Amino acid sequence: MDHMDWDRIPGPTWYLPEAARAAMEALTRSVDARQAARALADLRYAVTNDHAGTLYPAAVPAASVLLEAIGERPGPPRQEALNALLDWWGCFCPEPGFGTYEDPSAGSVGLIEGIVRRVRDATDMLHRVADDPSGGGGHRPGVRLLLARLDEGWNMEAG
Repeated sequence: MDHMDWDRIPGPTWYLPEAARAAMEALTRSVDARQAARALADLRYAVTNDHAGTLYPAAVPAASVLLEAIGERPGPPRQEALNALLDWWGCFCPEPGFGTYEDPSAGSVGLIEGIVRRVRDATDMLHRVADDPSGGGGHRPGVRLLLARLDEGWNMEAG
């Protein structure tokens, strides 16, 4: 995933592909859980307007990175990745004018649909983390919540 060409993904003028790239490089180089969690937070903020609650098209491939962290990086990185996906779910909407993502394998998909599809594709891994006898490193409730939200769909709640 670190070979993703963030520059080729369109976004508003405040989308900074170099920030996404730097976050991915930091994640790859991270030597401890704290550094990895920080890199995931940086990636999250590179692909969203967190204050406005909007997602840029780069949030779709970033969702795959977050899911990979949930599967492979227990502790703070898993929590950071879970927090991002749970915060986005049903609360964030696409940045106006940037509602689709050009998926190399599926063509043009709606941004929300692209994220939901990636979470759905990771269901087996999410169940494995949720069912981990050790409690998934304390992440079982968050993973179960994400799975429950997947079942409910991405419903934008009014008000």
